[in-house]
Order: sequence, then C-alpha cells, then structure tokens
Amino acid sequence: TCHVKNGGCDVHADCSHDSKTYAVKCTCKTGYTSSGADTNATCTDTCQVNNGGCDNNANCLHDSSTYEVTCVCKTGYTDTAAGPRVVCIDSCQENNGGCDMSAICDHRSPDNAVKCTCKMGYTNTGTESNVTCTDTCQVNNGNCGENAVCSHDGSTHAVNCYCKTGYTNTGSTMNVNCKDSCEVDNGGCDVHATCYHDATTYSTMCTCMAGYVNTGSESKVVCKDSCNVNNGECGSHADCDHDKTTNLVKCTCKTGYMNTGSSYNVTCTDTCHVNNGGCDSNATCSHDTTNNAIVCTCMTGYTNTGSGSHVVCEDTCTINNGGCDDHAICSHESKTNAVTCECKQGYTNTGTATNVVCTDTCEVKNGGCDDNAMCSHDATTNAVK
Repeated sequence: TCHVKNGGCDVHADCSHDSKTYAVKCTCKTGYTSSGADTNATCTDTCQVNNGGCDNNANCLHDSSTYEVTCVCKTGYTDTAAGPRVVCIDSCQENNGGCDMSAICDHRSPDNAVKCTCKMGYTNTGTESNVTCTDTCQVNNGNCGENAVCSHDGSTHAVNCYCKTGYTNTGSTMNVNCKDSCEVDNGGCDVHATCYHDATTYSTMCTCMAGYVNTGSESKVVCKDSCNVNNGECGSHADCDHDKTTNLVKCTCKTGYMNTGSSYNVTCTDTCHVNNGGCDSNATCSHDTTNNAIVCTCMTGYTNTGSGSHVVCEDTCTINNGGCDDHAICSHESKTNAVTCECKQGYTNTGTATNVVCTDTCEVKNGGCDDNAMCSHDATTNAVK
C-alpha cells in the first residue's frame, strides 16, 4: 500500500507498516511534526509549530543535509546554553555584547545588531565595526588645545577643558580658547606694569614699568609714579623727574644745591659747602632768600671788582686807597678786618673816626708849635718840626 500514493500518508511523511497488524503507519519526516493520528497524519514544518521548540528569541531553521531543526539566536541575541538546547539572551547582557568595557552596548535599528557606543569621556579610536574606546583626554588632548588641561567631570565623566597656569579662556565654558594671560587685559596687571610669567610655574607676574614703584603687594601690584612716592628717593633737596626716553627716575638738585654723588646716585649738597659755592676765597657764600640761588658777598675788608654774577674780591686798601684820604694810610682792623684810615706822619684827622679827613698838621693849631714858632715838616719823615 505504501507504494500507492505513499499509502495515503502526507507528502512529508514516511509510509510504513505496523509490525504486528501490517497496517499503514505514517511517520513525519525529519523536520516535520505530525498534527494528526498516525493513520491520518498531517506533517507540518516543525519550525511552524511553536517555533520548532526554539527559544522565542531564536530563528528556527533546518539542517541542509538532515533537515533536522536547528535553532539559531536572532541578531542581537546570544546563546548562553551549554548543551544542545539554545537559550537566547540579549547579547548586551553577555560580556557587554563584545563591546569595549568603556562602551555602551545597544542595538541597531532596524536589524537589532549589536551597536557599541563609547561612553561619555571616551573616543572610538578603532573602526565602526570594531569599536575601541580610549580616554578622550588621551586623543588630541580631548580637543582642548595645547594650552589647556583635559580632565573629566566628576559626575558625568564628560570632558572638561581648563586653561593651564598663565593662560586665560577667551572662549566659553563649552568651547575653551586658551590665550596667554599677558595678552588678555595685560594679565590683570596695573596699566603701568609689565606682565610676564614665572620661569618655574608660568603663573602671571606683574612688575612696574620704569619710573613707577609698587605701592601694593607682591600678589597685588599697584604702580604709582615714583616721583609721587617719597620723591622718587631723590631726597628733599632734589626735584624728581623722568628721562624722556626711558622714563627712569631722574633726580636734579634744586637751586642752591649740587650733586656730590653720581648720575645714578644723586646726593644733593648745599653748594656753599662745596668749594665755597664757586665764590672767591675772600667771599662769603650764601643763598638768595627768594630763589635760593648762590650769592657771593665779599668779606669785610674786601671789595668786588668783578660783577654781580662774577664776584672778584680784592683787598679794599688796594682800590682807591680803601676810600681813605690821600694823606691817610689804609689798613685793616685786626679783629673785623674792616678798613681803617690813619693819617700819615705830618697830617692830622680833622674829620671823625669813621670819616677821616687828613689836614696838614701845621695848619691845625700851628702843628702844636708855639705861637711864635714856625711849623714845618722834616724833609725825610714829614714829621712836624
């Protein structure tokens, strides 16, 4: 009977005979499942019956040679069973789906294939199909720029860029642009200060320009005109000014004083104390009460034969006999050196002590001779006789 229309069995069944009754027996072929009685079996593809007994996340297939049911996990799922029974779980739950430990495992739409995406703060340095996650800070400094430090947010692990010491962010929090701090508002230094960097730490340092002095502190430099602070250290007898080229402090001695130091260390001394202020050795050096200029005044017993600006002191007795009478001898008082006029031999002072007038003694009371005597002078000494 089995040779006639397969014994009435399903086309996917094998026809055989019962060993005792020799009745026709239909047995579904491998890969098919019977949905009826043995004698009236309907053989349905096993994969169409309860997914062939495969896991819900598996595809039911047939072996190409034996046509036996084969269960293969669907894309995005992994078989975790040790034996022949296939157990499919989400691949992302098994060894992170084969993704890098610093990657997030997910599924691609629409095929549900595993998709590896680097976590926040990591960058794929591999390929799209072989994702390798590297700390973003190790890849081009996290795009922070060469003058910034790359780090990670403590909560989100996102890349944070902050400028190195000596640099200032001229961009934004999200787009850091680090520029030399000295090029940004002079590094916060005073307008009269020069901004520079510490050789060791590269931190911003401020130093006052020439002609200015720090009246603040080392950490907060405040530059003031040196001439307004303790007269630029010029001293009380000097005027403080600035060199037109370098702006360095320039100390110039005031009128009546002269520099006895050097051009770099000006010491102003009363000019009268230095070579008598340039006055004649027989003059007294003093200062004009109005402008403190040097005034040279001839000492007592001396007369200026020069000019007002160039005093030359000569012995007064050598000039017009010191103003004495022609018949007087000019000399000097021993204590004061004042001019003293004394009538010569044969002459008598008919003036005063301060205005000596020398008259021939014979003309004054007959020179002291007797009224009946003739007064005359010795030819040699001119004494009265």
